Amino acid sequence: AFVRLHEKGLVYRGSRMVNWSPNLGTAVSDLEVEFVEREGLLYYFKYEVEGGGYLPVATSRPETILGDTAVCVNPDDDRYKDYVGKQCIVPMSGGR
Repeated sequence: AFVRLHEKGLVYRGSRMVNWSPNLGTAVSDLEVEFVEREGLLYYFKYEVEGGGYLPVATSRPETILGDTAVCVNPDDDRYKDYVGKQCIVPMSGGR
């Protein structure tokens, strides 16, 4: 079924936001979402990197830091190339 929908151009692959419902366990259509713009804060902190150094990060959801399982950098960005393949230490918990 998916292949037929894709061939008809009804399903496509692209870089875009997907509305995910944790309660439903599935994606939700843009038609079913009420978009609301809100003022928010951006929190800055640093992940300590094993072997030395710090990786600066900004988030609007600091409460999720303790659950972080990965930090990604662009390997083609010279500012972060030394961090590729290294592990970060989660602030406050010491997890990796």
